[in-house]
Amino acid sequence: MIKTSEFLMGRDKTYPLSLELWVNLAQLLSAVNYLRGVYGKPLSVSSGYRPGVFNRAAGGAKNSAHMTCEAIDVRDPDAEFAQWCLDNLHELEKAGLYLEDPSHTPGWVHLQTRAPRSGKRVFLP
Repeated sequence: MIKTSEFLMGRDKTYPLSLELWVNLAQLLSAVNYLRGVYGKPLSVSSGYRPGVFNRAAGGAKNSAHMTCEAIDVRDPDAEFAQWCLDNLHELEKAGLYLEDPSHTPGWVHLQTRAPRSGKRVFLP
């Protein structure tokens, strides 16, 4: 189970969350922990909450869903979880999650609750 503290990475101490961000975070963690349960193996956060300064340092998109607690990156060095996600898109849909195309995220999997502009379950950044 991914915990709130893992996602926040201590950044909420300097950049506290608004009520809207807490609501987004609750929705994201519920969805990701559902998916993790179905997957059946532990997941480890590589990037969670990224207030503006952290998002810029990470080279994140200008309107990154990480800034609004609507996205998470989990470590996936062997692409096993990425492949599982691609093979189980119905589970992502059930959870309300969208997957950044794994060919653009080597070593990690990016999941988000915010629908991409394309509306596709698997999207390009």
